[in-house]
Amino acid sequence: MMSKLKINNQFIQRVYKRAIKEYRLLIQPKIIQIEGIKIKIGEHISPPVKKAMYIGEYESSELRAVKSKLSTNDIVMELGAGIGLLSSYCAKRIGSERVFTYEANPRLEIPIRETYQINQVLPNLEICLVGEENGEQTFYVGKNFWSSSIIPWNEGAKPITVAVKSFNQEIRKINPSFLIIDIEGGEYDLLKYADFYNVKKLVIEIHPKAIGQDKAIFVKSKLAEMGFQINHKLSKNSGILEELFLERNN
Repeated sequence: MMSKLKINNQFIQRVYKRAIKEYRLLIQPKIIQIEGIKIKIGEHISPPVKKAMYIGEYESSELRAVKSKLSTNDIVMELGAGIGLLSSYCAKRIGSERVFTYEANPRLEIPIRETYQINQVLPNLEICLVGEENGEQTFYVGKNFWSSSIIPWNEGAKPITVAVKSFNQEIRKINPSFLIIDIEGGEYDLLKYADFYNVKKLVIEIHPKAIGQDKAIFVKSKLAEMGFQINHKLSKNSGILEELFLERNN
């Protein structure tokens, strides 16, 4: 009897979630909630990104890992704020003063701060790249904000010059225990020089389409050398994109 009730409950949940997705696609509300975080759907969000948000696929793997593994004593450092979803979620859980996020695309600063405002959080936000050294670097802004990168792999992306802060200096200053990396192909260059210091938990997107399989393998090899192990239950590999959650004990 209990197993039948469990199966029925799971079926009802699936039907409910599907109905929510279809409703969002049909109505296209101006504000949606993802894991309790309000997101305003504005002109800065392109149709493919908007659809991913409406059907619940936007940053779903990263959110699942953060939701499962974030602790109240963690300090979070995020590379690639996007529109502020993950940093807002972390700030709600552990406090804004324990969340530090970086976004290279200056066009996203207003949407990010709007996300923070409507969710009543205020993580530490820096509009800059993180790189090997302080300075400036070319950054390519795509039509879909999630395709903007230091790599001009997206056709039609426009080059701009942005400020760069040293990753290794920032990580020592912040001393995060939880690191989130979503920098659309920049992960290869980062892993060539990065010292992850006292980081114990890591969410990272690896983009073989942008950097190639050999460089994707290099990224995972460097992480293994640092003592990180993949948690396969909280990771996802679509073939085009690898969304990994890793932990280390040393």
